[in-house]
Amino acid sequence: MSEFNQTDMPQSGETVAVISTNHGQMKLRLFPEIVGEAADNFIELARQGKYDGSPFHRVIKSFMIQGGDFTDKNGMGGHAAQGKGCTIGDVYDPRLRHILGALSWAKTSEPNSIGSQFFIVHGKDGAHFLDHPANGHDHQGYTVFGQLYEGFETLNSIATVKTDDRDKPKEEVLIESIVIENL
Repeated sequence: MSEFNQTDMPQSGETVAVISTNHGQMKLRLFPEIVGEAADNFIELARQGKYDGSPFHRVIKSFMIQGGDFTDKNGMGGHAAQGKGCTIGDVYDPRLRHILGALSWAKTSEPNSIGSQFFIVHGKDGAHFLDHPANGHDHQGYTVFGQLYEGFETLNSIATVKTDDRDKPKEEVLIESIVIENL
């Protein structure tokens, strides 16, 4: 077996997410075999259809696009797949970094605060300040659980929309659906 590389194309038996938006489609390789519940939470929320019709509510060019608030649709809501009020904890793996196209969980500064909001890194140099530090304290980093491998033009299209002074797109950027596929 070859050594793991975050940017490798998905292989037979792996899980991918196909995110269809009103700007195009993105395909992401997911890593449940590495981060377990962190990837499983996204997979289950997608299978429940929670993300369908929710917006990318926060967009910062050269940094990231954020979505996944299916309850309030403004960045203040959402919850883990187990149901309303539920959250999960971070999972750290040094092989997963905040590089261009990394799929990661948004959270508060509190431990075990991951719900349903996620972001995709847009900056060509990544966002390594979001990586867990060498000591691996959960509250000091963000959990990467997937990697964009197709649809970088869609990521660029979303990341370059006009936004207001609170980073909210001036025209709605919608997640039409997220379909989970096993290759």
